[in-house]
Order: sequence, then C-alpha cells, then structure tokens
Amino acid sequence: MNRWKTHSLEAFNGVVKEISEIIASNKGSLATVIALHGDLGAGKTTFVQELARIWGAKETVTSPTFVIQKKYVLDSAPFNELVHVDVYRLEESSEVGALGWNELLKDNESLVCVEWAEKIKDKLPKNTVHVYIEWVGEEERSIEIK
Repeated sequence: MNRWKTHSLEAFNGVVKEISEIIASNKGSLATVIALHGDLGAGKTTFVQELARIWGAKETVTSPTFVIQKKYVLDSAPFNELVHVDVYRLEESSEVGALGWNELLKDNESLVCVEWAEKIKDKLPKNTVHVYIEWVGEEERSIEIK
C-alpha cells in the first residue's frame, strides 16, 4: 500500500507518474486492471487522462459516463491500448459482460481503468490495482494504491 497527498494538479500528475511506473512493473500475462474509487469530482477521470498522456494517447480522454466504455491507442510501452470504463450506470455487475469484459481481460497489452469499480467488484481480477482518491481539504487530495 502506498499513499500520497497532493496540493495541486501538477503534484497530482506527479503522483500519477509514480503510480504508472508501479503499474508498468507489475504487468502480467493478462490485462492490467486499475479500479478507481472516489466520490464524484475526486479526480478519477483526471487520473486516467494523465495515464493516457504518459503512455502516448493522441486523443483527448473524456469521461465515458454516457457511453460506458472508450478505447484509446497508446504509443508508448508497456501497453498498446487504454480502455476507460465507467460502470456507474450499470445496475448489476453481470452487465459488464456486454462490454466484452472477459475478452478485454485476456489481452496483456491492454490497460483497463474502471471508474466506480466497486459496482463490479465480483468481476475484477484478483491482481487488480485499486486506486483510492479523495479530497481531504479544499486543496488537498489523498491518493492511495492497494
């Protein structure tokens, strides 16, 4: 478990860079899944945007709230693709199957970031990296990975 506190967007992005190195070093034979936890506005999408920038996405990353899933090509190793999933609108975890969830998990070149991951906790692989983001003051965020 690692924990950081940030006071600015620049510091937040620096923490995401550190976490990206941890994630890259733990890449395995299946997709790497990051479960993002935090209240509305905590910074889950901002976290994914910075990961995408670090690994060379050319497109602008936006929240997939209404389409549920978006894919982005990554130009830098260790991943070829970032899959950004927002399961907030799902009523049952079994609905994630309609997104091709099992196929996504088989591709070790994919980085899968899931916002509101607690809604599908029974569908997350055992090696999922959990990132908890929360505001702890007006200008300070706490970021923790498990």
